[in-house]
Amino acid sequence: MFNLRIVKAIVIAALAACLCLACSPKDKSEVPAEKPVAVKVQTIEARDLPLVVEASGRLAANREVVLAAEVGGVVAEYRAEVGDSVEKGQVLVVIDPTDYKLALNEATAGLASAQAQLEAARNTYNRSQNLLPRKVISQESFERAEAEYKAARATVARVKAQVDIAEQRLAKTEITAPFSGLISARTVELGQTLAPGTPVMGVVDLSEMRVKVYVAERDYVGVDQSDPVSVTVEAYPGRTFKGRIDVIGVKADPQTNTFAVEVLVDNPELVLKAGLSARMRIVTNVIKDAILIPQSTVLYREDRREVFVAAADNTAQPRTVTLGRNKGSDVEILDGLKPGDRLIVVGGQYLKAGSPVTVQKP
Repeated sequence: MFNLRIVKAIVIAALAACLCLACSPKDKSEVPAEKPVAVKVQTIEARDLPLVVEASGRLAANREVVLAAEVGGVVAEYRAEVGDSVEKGQVLVVIDPTDYKLALNEATAGLASAQAQLEAARNTYNRSQNLLPRKVISQESFERAEAEYKAARATVARVKAQVDIAEQRLAKTEITAPFSGLISARTVELGQTLAPGTPVMGVVDLSEMRVKVYVAERDYVGVDQSDPVSVTVEAYPGRTFKGRIDVIGVKADPQTNTFAVEVLVDNPELVLKAGLSARMRIVTNVIKDAILIPQSTVLYREDRREVFVAAADNTAQPRTVTLGRNKGSDVEILDGLKPGDRLIVVGGQYLKAGSPVTVQKP
């Protein structure tokens, strides 16, 4: 019985020793090293960042008018059709001028008569001036001659005005193009009787097109008339048209809080037409030596924005960054990175400060 107790005690002691050995801490040198994380990097480079305002609108003719008859009459002829190219001053519609020529002839004849009467009155007045001092005629006769002379001068002036009016009315029987362009509409026919104000033709100038867009106040404050402008049109993919700022609005739209900007677009080949949709691109400024990185590399913490860079010892180091403008899928970095830094662009979400990394080849 005694030997059995001794054997049990020895077994229990041996088991306790084994348990203590198993629970004892291992040597630090035996802890396995952290496995490096495979990452991809992008070397930071500074480059110019153009500040661009983009907006869409529809093209409209720079100048467009609807010509109307200024005098009444019958259409004798029209000399242009829709789509025709016309020059400034070219006659487009002719109203029968017969009545207006007769009116001018009548006024001209009246002027000749009035001038003859004026000449006679002038001679009488001149003689009266010589005879009055010698008391050959009375004062009353002199005053009568003077009054007739002044009345004859007034009659000539009035009849001259009538001649001018008749000439103007005759000239208005020919309706001309106010500027060079294309005929956009014809609304008259031969033999049609026109009243003053009746529309006859439309003329449109397509040598330059106008596009009106609305920009937000953040972009509006940087817009200047000297800013370079390029315009693209959906109907002509891959082609860019040169433009220039013509009008900058001075008051915001109360509904949208946006400002109107009007741009003139060169159209030397007349390929652009009114109504086409266009996209305007204005370069308002250029930021020199800007740093841009993919937005996907930015980690959003509660109180900061953070990225990881690969240090020279191939460990991941966090950098707190200050963000600027967005440009497509990139974002401007105002502070926190410098040219030459190796930004981790793939694998950063699995890292912490000091994590070993393996840089993969691009």
